[in-house]
Amino acid sequence: MKDPGDNTYRNALNSALRILARRDHSVFELTQKLTHRGYDEGMVQRVVAECGRMDYLDDRRATRQLIDRMKRRGMGVRRIRHELQKRGLEGEQAESLLHASVPPSEERSLARQAAEKKWKTLANETEFRNKMLRLQRFLRYRGFSDSLIVEMLKEMHS
Repeated sequence: MKDPGDNTYRNALNSALRILARRDHSVFELTQKLTHRGYDEGMVQRVVAECGRMDYLDDRRATRQLIDRMKRRGMGVRRIRHELQKRGLEGEQAESLLHASVPPSEERSLARQAAEKKWKTLANETEFRNKMLRLQRFLRYRGFSDSLIVEMLKEMHS
């Protein structure tokens, strides 16, 4: 006769593999998703350990992929850091990967591209002050630092 715990483990592992097939997840994210699906803590830990052993789960790889995806979307360091923290990817390792992947010169370039693109969409805004305020809010939402925002506003103004 089959052990019902074995069947539950197989279901939990299959669920985890389906989750990981879509994109890389952090250990924290996978744990949350499996717990949300009703698996007990011990089962979740077993499945997470097995996924890690099979190299399907790697926080460093998930961090790199998230940083790259956010950079392609034109996000600044603050926003990327916030998204990393939401996914349980924080600490020295995540911070060093972030600094290595988005040096200040590249962040400045991302901010410039985002500002120029947004500036074009604000062409119909008649009041210059409102145009600048909307650009400022947009760049802040994208996660750029205040000093970088000021720099971009000066560039757009000239």
